[in-house]
Amino acid sequence: RTQATCSCRSIAAAGASLAACTRGSDGSPAPTAPGGPKDPDRALRAEVGRQETALSALYAAADAKLPAAQAASVTALGARHAAYRQAIDPDGLATQPPSADPTDGASPSPSLSTSPTPAVSLPSGAADIVAALRKAERAAATSRVAQSVRAVDAELARLIVLAGTGAAGAAEVLVGGVS
Repeated sequence: RTQATCSCRSIAAAGASLAACTRGSDGSPAPTAPGGPKDPDRALRAEVGRQETALSALYAAADAKLPAAQAASVTALGARHAAYRQAIDPDGLATQPPSADPTDGASPSPSLSTSPTPAVSLPSGAADIVAALRKAERAAATSRVAQSVRAVDAELARLIVLAGTGAAGAAEVLVGGVS
């Protein structure tokens, strides 16, 4: 296992532990807990969760189109997006449709996807697929910077920064292609 894979599991475990500590007696998030109905970062958690889900889908599609040797490397890079999504959005807000309520803290921002099951379109050819992954990672890194500033909760901001740093690192790994 790579160090990045282990770190992502630690991030996911930390997010799950934090969520477990803030549950009501029925197991649902406490109203002001991360992901709870009154969480000021609820819309942000869902937004980042949808984007991380879209990146996971992009990597899964790339894995299916690349030769086996490259697919293994791509799978390792892409696996961390599921861990980031779980840490940032442990209650699966990303699978719920974006709220139409303007008071829920949502603010319009560019996103990689607004649907819980994004349609993925990739070019043909390994070099073009890797370039598309690199472009998506760079866009994710840029988005995470802006999203981390919007976070009210310091722990959420830290997790978003970690996801952005991971995206920027993956983009740099992909510069040389994958083997």
